[in-house]
Amino acid sequence: MNKIIRVISAGDIKLFYIVNDGFKCSLLDRIIPMITGLGGAFFTITISLILALLGKGPLKIAGWQCLATLATSHILVHYLKKVFTRPRPFLNLSDIHTFNTRLYDYSFPSGHTTAAFSIGLTLSILFPMIAPVFITLAVLIGMSRVYLGVHYPTDVFVGMMIGTFFSVINHITMNQWLYSILNK
Repeated sequence: MNKIIRVISAGDIKLFYIVNDGFKCSLLDRIIPMITGLGGAFFTITISLILALLGKGPLKIAGWQCLATLATSHILVHYLKKVFTRPRPFLNLSDIHTFNTRLYDYSFPSGHTTAAFSIGLTLSILFPMIAPVFITLAVLIGMSRVYLGVHYPTDVFVGMMIGTFFSVINHITMNQWLYSILNK
């Protein structure tokens, strides 16, 4: 088992350097901080609240599902951060680009990625015609976290899985109920 963990860890670090250093360029250095902000608490909660409180019909339902998915997924994220206590990459690795982003809470899993997939997948389920836009944006937000040096690729991968799981579960459990109470 230790050998498997060492192999995964080595691959994680190698992939980290590919994204953090291999793709580095001045254009991405300007764009990536804006993209990563789309997965932050302010943006994700604000968008969800606007949809829930000001939206009509399917948009209102989407907003309430996004809020529920954000809330439930982040309970697990905060629990896992306390259980695994994985330090941020810039605390363990050398020669990385951090863009002066110095977060000192734990790295695993990525909260930004979880939030991006929580909202992106919820909206994709409800509005499948524009799902590629939501999913692409969620993937970019996840990759931005590695590019900025604040997460390992496995942090992002697990955040993707958590956001996806809670999007599906909340949709299954809430969709009919929300339609029945919000469309009266």
